[in-house]
Amino acid sequence: MHLIVGGDSVIGKALGNYWEKNNIDFHSSTRNLGLSSKTKPYIDLENLDLINLDYSYDSIILCAAVSKLDECEKYPNKTRDINVVNTFKLAQKLSNSGAFVLFLSTNHVFDGKTPFRKTNDKKNPINEYGKQKSDAEDLISGLCSYGILRLTKVIYPNLPLFLEWNKKFSNGLKVKAFADMTLSPINISRVILQINYLMKNKINGIFHCSGNRDISYYNYACEYAKQHSFSENLVEMASYRDSKILPPPPRCTRLHI
Repeated sequence: MHLIVGGDSVIGKALGNYWEKNNIDFHSSTRNLGLSSKTKPYIDLENLDLINLDYSYDSIILCAAVSKLDECEKYPNKTRDINVVNTFKLAQKLSNSGAFVLFLSTNHVFDGKTPFRKTNDKKNPINEYGKQKSDAEDLISGLCSYGILRLTKVIYPNLPLFLEWNKKFSNGLKVKAFADMTLSPINISRVILQINYLMKNKINGIFHCSGNRDISYYNYACEYAKQHSFSENLVEMASYRDSKILPPPPRCTRLHI
């Protein structure tokens, strides 16, 4: 029996749908106490005291996290409690009962100065989110049976960024996109397949799931406009330096796989 911690998240929902379609037994947690049940246990990493798991799971995947960079910068102590302290407490508890633990991490554990970072390259996070994920990795790697999967930018049809772009394009409004900030987009379906493989086979170690290129948000917005029959002239070049983004984002996000 698998357990998805963070069943309300985008990846958690997509993984649950995949397992349901393929008749794979799993439970998926929720942060909504009113919706909780035996197959939908209540797990909130802000308050572990209310967690009561009735099952002994073979494997768990940790999807739950505060992933907004600005929120981690603004509330470092609160988000560290969630992303590091309580995440590890839960992982350790389930690991001690014999579960394989798969932890979802990020390319932000690296500084982004060099592309194609390998799994064993030295980490050097430059933002609070990356630091928290890096510290959580170090703790998780001390468990008996674990996997760490680092992801680049995961894309899916209802990605808020896409919805915002589409709304503006449809109304003839311009989209400002950073020419000096990159992403390495990877489709969520590929992420789900790799997660399923690692969970099914309980493979220990650190792994990367990355897009096959680094592309600026400006060029990506131009591609999106063209693919959806909008004019590329609606995309306006901008710089993160003119925004309130602190600290500066990693320059290279693509990982070696």
